[in-house]
Amino acid sequence: MKKVKQTVLAIAEDAHTRDAVREGLAPRGFAIRIAQGASDGLSSFLKIKPDFVIISVSPLTNLGLMTLTDICEADPHAQVITVSACTDDAFAMECIRHGAMDYLNKPIEIKDLLRSIDRINNRRRLLRITSEPDIDCVQEEDKSLAFGNNTENLPCIINQAVYNAKVVCPDVPMLKMALGEIILNAIEHGNLNISMQEKASATDKGDYKKLLQERMNDPRYRSKAVKLNVHMTRDELVYTVTDQGSGFDYKKMFSAEPHAHIGSGLGLFVARSFFTDITFKGRGNRVVLVYKKPEEET
Repeated sequence: MKKVKQTVLAIAEDAHTRDAVREGLAPRGFAIRIAQGASDGLSSFLKIKPDFVIISVSPLTNLGLMTLTDICEADPHAQVITVSACTDDAFAMECIRHGAMDYLNKPIEIKDLLRSIDRINNRRRLLRITSEPDIDCVQEEDKSLAFGNNTENLPCIINQAVYNAKVVCPDVPMLKMALGEIILNAIEHGNLNISMQEKASATDKGDYKKLLQERMNDPRYRSKAVKLNVHMTRDELVYTVTDQGSGFDYKKMFSAEPHAHIGSGLGLFVARSFFTDITFKGRGNRVVLVYKKPEEET
């Protein structure tokens, strides 16, 4: 069986780093993709969905760390290696806390980069779940899920929603993330009527969990539910998410710039980048998400 190439996305403004990654890894069988800098790093990641990301960061600017954070929030399974001219251990630990799997110093030594990739690959193999259900026999699926506003239950709900999704979607972890952002939006901004400004302010003060709990206990909101309809064929996934809120200005939140709005703005950017089509209905409290099987998979 022919070995499948692993894809590496290099995000760096300096040509030396980009060239070092390309010239060091391409001859060793890696497919190399380049982003010119942090400004297009997230969009490149969402489009390419690489196996590894190598991103140049510096303590002198927060752009690299912001992109690192955005990538790891968009996909918690992202395998990111940070490279920097900074030799400060404190900065290296800051990168790890932001989601990086490893930290290497510039100039890049290819032997060190290869060791890092090997370590991450070995760790990923050890953590991989080997006993997955046989879903090849599933031709079509229709189901409805209704649930309350406790966000701690979201992982279980999303697992239910994507149980057979691998039939259609090769990137189930990213599907979970994109669908989760829409459901979280339905709970927070829909059923619980938490505005983006309220969420940003409470988050800055460290009071967001308190605000969330207060809204969940509020008689005006605590009985509201989210309904999730799932329809799957061999070629398409359709998720319809409906909340019982008063709606919201989804056109304003659906900005092309992921940092234009804190929280849900980035979430909607991730969802829009992943799904084939997103359509808001009514007052914005019902959204239809469509994912079509990639042509090469049909």
